[in-house]
Amino acid sequence: MYLKKVDIKEFKKVIYPEYKSIFPESERKDYADIKKSYNNNSTDIIEIIVEEQFVGFFITDFLEDNPYVLLDFFAILPKYQNKGYGSEAIKLLKEMYKEYDGIFIEIEKVGNGDNEEENQIRQRRAKFYENLGFHKLGFDIELYSVLFSAYMLPCSKNIFADEKVIKNILEIYNAILGEKKIKKNCKIIIGQEIKWKIY
Repeated sequence: MYLKKVDIKEFKKVIYPEYKSIFPESERKDYADIKKSYNNNSTDIIEIIVEEQFVGFFITDFLEDNPYVLLDFFAILPKYQNKGYGSEAIKLLKEMYKEYDGIFIEIEKVGNGDNEEENQIRQRRAKFYENLGFHKLGFDIELYSVLFSAYMLPCSKNIFADEKVIKNILEIYNAILGEKKIKKNCKIIIGQEIKWKIY
């Protein structure tokens, strides 16, 4: 297996159709938004290749002088799932971004699903990431009315202070989605307290 960064043309041709079929419309970004952040050198589009076959992809966001990478989208194509490719791909992604302090993800909050089946899926997803070394952080994020737990995969030995992580992740959100959208659709929740401040 290896990871291959691709350009926006390859994304539109190869990845985007799979992206639309895997992620529900409510979770997807518009193609134009992805293209804009890619052209601003704030997004990597990465194919996961096994024996020269395209088996999945990552979409990551980052900023110059920001110590974290946001893992925005990650998928193994359905016909290649349950082969261990996801775990192997995450390990390669960590190596790719080893100059950063960590890789940040949002996972839909466990126990907050609409039914037991959904809660079990969320529990399995959280375990998957935890088994790969992701650490649950001390805050949640509400994005577009969906509650997420915040996790970080360390890429260095630097200690994660929640306040620093929040500041830097909000910088990435603001750059990728725009400050107006973030102020309207993003809440940082520490314990029971909602933090509206955009650092």
